[in-house]
Amino acid sequence: MALSFVVLLLSPIFVFVLPPFIAEGLYFSPENWYVFVSGASYLMYSVGFLFLLLSLFVLFLLNMRKISFFISLVCVFLAGLSFYVAAQNYTSLGYDSIAYREIFLKEERIYPWSEVERAVYIEVPDQESPPEYEFYFTDGEKLTVIENDTIFLLGSFIRASLDNVGTRIEIVRGYRD
Repeated sequence: MALSFVVLLLSPIFVFVLPPFIAEGLYFSPENWYVFVSGASYLMYSVGFLFLLLSLFVLFLLNMRKISFFISLVCVFLAGLSFYVAAQNYTSLGYDSIAYREIFLKEERIYPWSEVERAVYIEVPDQESPPEYEFYFTDGEKLTVIENDTIFLLGSFIRASLDNVGTRIEIVRGYRD
């Protein structure tokens, strides 16, 4: 039971620290400026920690019977599966390309800056939501990147990379549809 409380207390810390740390470890290379994960990844890590917590509670509540070991093992497997799915999600911006893998998709997409057909920067004037970049690629795919402090600082690199391949960023000021 004590272990359950330790997991319960440390889970929120791990949920905020692990996703970017794991993404950096798995996907960072010297050619990248920045590797980040989406909110869905944080959610999947949270689900994984809930399964770990549930596995420990089941062992305690069912007095360590055979069925409790089986249920606990299933919960640990589901936690591992959640962590695996969460670790697959990332987006990286680099000198040569934009790469990403959406959650629940096996396919990694890597696009050189030259394959960005159109780029849009959307600002909402009353700051009800952060600005975002929309990248439209030559194969019809679209990637939306919400601007955080780091993306804001990388804005000049993004603009320069797009300028180098002849793509201008459209700036849209106004409300989203």
